[in-house]
Amino acid sequence: MSTPTAALGALWSEYAALSDQPSRLLSLEQRRGVEYYLADIAPDAASRPFVRRWIDRVHELESFVIATGRMPLADRRRPRPATTEQSLVDAVAYFRQVHAAGGYCDYQVRRIEAVPGFAWSPRDARWETMLAVHQQFWAEHGFAPRRRSSDPAEVAIGRWVAQQRALHSRGQLQPARAARLRHAAYRVL
Repeated sequence: MSTPTAALGALWSEYAALSDQPSRLLSLEQRRGVEYYLADIAPDAASRPFVRRWIDRVHELESFVIATGRMPLADRRRPRPATTEQSLVDAVAYFRQVHAAGGYCDYQVRRIEAVPGFAWSPRDARWETMLAVHQQFWAEHGFAPRRRSSDPAEVAIGRWVAQQRALHSRGQLQPARAARLRHAAYRVL
């Protein structure tokens, strides 16, 4: 097991305190979380098979991210080859699907979120990052990012802005995103 991140350390600390309490004083949600916590911190601990499998998959994902410095990427070939990375891509997709259906306890949600680089909705996270980068560019340079620049980072930001405007003009930009772009310190729309 690797050194825990700050988020993981805080999660373990909270559930260590819960695991010291009598089970009858805990809610069902807390008891479920304690079961996953104990399986997480003690790989040899006796736990139900589905709990052990879930924790093992999270550990595999975490090990992959630490070893490669990135989340697993889907192979573009069809049919997809049966590789370790592809099985992790499938596991992450499954994690997101079950979470969207409300199938995880608090410990499971926070445990997956403690994996570096994990996002429940990576497209939304990427969009938020690009908006922040756009705002930072304006603040630092005092002008809008240009698509015809010698700086590749500026070009990427300029293309993102052009894409948002094109989506908006076609009526395909989500209303919440359009509002964010209109009310940003440096407006996009």
